[in-house]
Amino acid sequence: MVEANATGLQGTGSYRFPGDFILESLDYVNRDGEVFGLNVLYESVDIYQCIYQPFMKCEIAINDSAGFINEQPQSVVGGEIIYIAFKTSDPTMEVIRLAFLVNSIIARKRTSIGREQYIIEAYSAEHFMSIDRKISRAYGYPAGLKVSEIVQSIHDEYMNTEVIRNIYRFLSQNERKVNKENYSVVRNDLTTGLHQCTFPNVNPIQAIRYLQKSAVSSDTASLFYYYENFKGFHFKSLEKLVTEDAVFDEYEYYPSAQNTDSYKSGQNHFFIKEMERVKDVDMTANMSAGLYASTMIEIDPLRKDFNRITFDYENESFETLNKLKVPGGAKSDAVIHLKTSRRGHDTDSFFNSESPISSRDVLKDQKRASYLRQITNSVIRLTLYGNSDINVGDTIECVFHNATSFEAGKEEDKYTSGKYLITDARHRIGKTDYLTIIECVKDTGTKERTANAYIGASKAQ
Repeated sequence: MVEANATGLQGTGSYRFPGDFILESLDYVNRDGEVFGLNVLYESVDIYQCIYQPFMKCEIAINDSAGFINEQPQSVVGGEIIYIAFKTSDPTMEVIRLAFLVNSIIARKRTSIGREQYIIEAYSAEHFMSIDRKISRAYGYPAGLKVSEIVQSIHDEYMNTEVIRNIYRFLSQNERKVNKENYSVVRNDLTTGLHQCTFPNVNPIQAIRYLQKSAVSSDTASLFYYYENFKGFHFKSLEKLVTEDAVFDEYEYYPSAQNTDSYKSGQNHFFIKEMERVKDVDMTANMSAGLYASTMIEIDPLRKDFNRITFDYENESFETLNKLKVPGGAKSDAVIHLKTSRRGHDTDSFFNSESPISSRDVLKDQKRASYLRQITNSVIRLTLYGNSDINVGDTIECVFHNATSFEAGKEEDKYTSGKYLITDARHRIGKTDYLTIIECVKDTGTKERTANAYIGASKAQ
């Protein structure tokens, strides 16, 4: 049997070198409640967060010479508990304590006589509570509810179930406390207006995704996402996220050709190890996706009427990561939205007998499409020294030094430097080091406006 209390890289909590970490626990709990430590067997642990996905995922690469899965009293069939407790080795930082349920064993292969490798794939426990459930009920009747209240209700009933709470209680009673015991409430941005909806045998996550599209707030675009990170579950507006203060404003990238004393020392844990451009400015895509202009044909089938509304990016005022708008322009029929609507029925005396509640504002669709294109105008992937305080939904400030010029005043790359929103995060814990790989987005391409910043803007007319 593998020793249950084996520990990973040891330390007193002081930060000794970039990527230093403490792996307090890496345990497998079988269906009989027996605990097996995986600290000796693991090669790497990857924990994934994504702002576009509702649950976290974990992958543990195992190098097994002990016959671990074959020695289990019961076969590994899924649903077993993976418990992880780790942190960046900094005395000021809290330990991250997570619980996952095993989904599958993948990529299993023999590497040599007496040794095999495989990956244990696991998801947040709440993932399994929602997979085979269906909602068949109405919300908001008769008086209406805010969308954020409906999301909380669905989360309470279908994700934060008694089964989940029992798992966390069991772990806590066995000295394996999980942070999410304290995060039963979804951290949400309150929506405005009242909503009524009926779900006919709809999966809970599909219902929440429908509600994301229906959510309206004081923001211009009202673009909401439901996601999980180390702090729990969130139902957040993208415009609210980008206005929050950067959790870290010190990340810095030096091209390898730049030979600086600070870079040579290699001791600054806020250095960016690697940078990869995933997506750069693309005017063709921006024009055809409705960033600059679009038209909404709003059809009211009960009134037998329609409205034609033109969207012009130049006339909108979005909350942005950086100060400038994305250069470019397009004609108003670049994208045509065709939507049915009951907008205004709640204030029309003709419909009083129905007591309608104005729900989805279809006019937001043009703004959402434009805002998403703006905020994801530039996408980069950064490899950082491990930082357990980084989560999706956070913003960070990055400075990228110019790769081609070292003149005074031109050290900073104006196209890449700026404030970024983290949309994907991968915390990779190895045997001796810890990396955080993030994918982050930035709206404007430059930090300063030029005279010809809006080439093609006249096309919007």
